[in-house]
Amino acid sequence: MKKIRKVITTILAALTLVFAGLPVSAQSVDSGAGGAGSITISNASKGQTYTVYKLFDATQSSDGIAYSVPSGKTFTGNDFFTVDNAGNVLAKDGINVGSDDFKTWAQEFGTEVASTKATDQTLAFTGLTYGYYYITSSLGTTLTVNSTNPSATVIDKNTTNPDIPEDGGKKIVVNGTVTSETTAKIGDVIDYQILFNATNFVTTAGGASTKQITKYTIVDTPSDLEINQSTVAVTVGGVTVAATPTFADGKMTIVLPWADADGNTIYDSPVAVKVTYKATVKAAAQDGEASNHADITYTTSDGDEEPVPDPDPDPDPVVKTFQFTLKKTDGTKALTGATFRLYDAASNGNEIAVVKNADGTYRVAEAGETGVDIEAGTAVVKGLKGDNTVYHLEETKAPNGYNILTARKAVTISSTATNEVEVVNNAGKALPSTGSFGTTMFYLAGSVLLVGALVYMISKRRMNNI
Repeated sequence: MKKIRKVITTILAALTLVFAGLPVSAQSVDSGAGGAGSITISNASKGQTYTVYKLFDATQSSDGIAYSVPSGKTFTGNDFFTVDNAGNVLAKDGINVGSDDFKTWAQEFGTEVASTKATDQTLAFTGLTYGYYYITSSLGTTLTVNSTNPSATVIDKNTTNPDIPEDGGKKIVVNGTVTSETTAKIGDVIDYQILFNATNFVTTAGGASTKQITKYTIVDTPSDLEINQSTVAVTVGGVTVAATPTFADGKMTIVLPWADADGNTIYDSPVAVKVTYKATVKAAAQDGEASNHADITYTTSDGDEEPVPDPDPDPDPVVKTFQFTLKKTDGTKALTGATFRLYDAASNGNEIAVVKNADGTYRVAEAGETGVDIEAGTAVVKGLKGDNTVYHLEETKAPNGYNILTARKAVTISSTATNEVEVVNNAGKALPSTGSFGTTMFYLAGSVLLVGALVYMISKRRMNNI
């Protein structure tokens, strides 16, 4: 009996915690067993189901607790307990009541006493008879083993701390699929999401201590992107919640309260939190990419702020832009004096307006900017979508002495640093002279007469010489 008393004392010392600052209100469930004991879970995860199993009966005195096999149960001992000749249940040295083997045996051998879904962060099972109990939750692992003595307060030692799941954190969304990289042109609108798993408490390994989480904070820092503020939406467990982002110093900040003014947790736990919004690619992305970064932190009731851990952090998501070089030639040598406009189709379609940079290159225009002709010779056009996107150049002016193109020239932008397109003009040829029909016939007749007169004169001169 001293051994099991020692084990119980150790468990209580390691796992029992009266949580400071918890609200006085709590969810209470009467087990219906008619006893005077209770087990209170001080950091219950709202939305999870907790089940209490009774393993052994107990009697209590000022000297200690004695345990016995419940009536109707057959138990002679196992890897964790022995039963002496007097029927006392004794703990073996060094047992691990948190092992999977113990969990399997306890759920098979124990008698379910009560089960309920937590609606508050403090859950009390009352009306329990004295005994040795095992508690599980729908999170899937052992909560703890404890005794009512006559009442015990325990913590949920399931490690359900906030985390970032696979494909979570900051991501780009393309056609419903998350990715860390895509390509777009200046002015395109990109879908983003931030995803993480939130919990109501943060618990140390093994459940030695726990802290209540009072809020989560998301700080999003875009680079060469402009967030469309009206598109920001936040869901908790798939349900849209009220959240007002603030924008300052180029950052978006969202604060999600996780406990009310009385200290009661607001949401179930664990639960997925998702932030979505749209952002426009800005002109500064013309030289290669626009990036984005999100920091996710939680604050506990004692004021500590910690990052939500990411077990496999990905690089910040990027939107890449590409460029092409336009070369105007006659097939052999470079030409100057041509001008072009850029379109998204071989005919009709939409013009892709461009503006000229200070260094003489061109970039795709932002909304509200007035486009200009692309002047070539040689010209570089930046800020375009890669991934083999096809654009089309329309010649609006040909070099002097050359024919203007009658059809647009296709430009394929691959996802490489450079792309080139050569546009060839053919030199123009002089057209025949034009005049009236009568004049032409006059010139033709005169020529014939002149030739005839020459032939006659030559023939006569030869005859006189004979």
